[in-house]
Amino acid sequence: MYGLEALWFNAKDGYLEGIVRGHKSGLLSTSDYNNMCQCETLDDIKLHLTGTDYGPYLSNVPSPLSTTTLIEACTEKLVDDWHRMRCNADEPLATFLDFCTYGHMIDNVARADSF
Repeated sequence: MYGLEALWFNAKDGYLEGIVRGHKSGLLSTSDYNNMCQCETLDDIKLHLTGTDYGPYLSNVPSPLSTTTLIEACTEKLVDDWHRMRCNADEPLATFLDFCTYGHMIDNVARADSF
């Protein structure tokens, strides 16, 4: 029976797996973090992040940059990515992704992971 499930994997879950792999390649690397540690101003950090997947979210941020607006723009990108995955997920993954958005459920997942 496992062979038949593998046959339909791409039809059912292949798109979402591709999205997740794309997000993985969009994560900041060690060299990105090292380069950002060398930045002297928030505008330098914004300039560096513009060349990453965060670029479209930072392009509309006004010039007197603050840490709050920078964090909000980066958080918006992560939330949009999460919603895109949630909208394309089938059960039981969709329910798990919903649980991860509830504060008390996140604590339960963290505890279950420690066993």
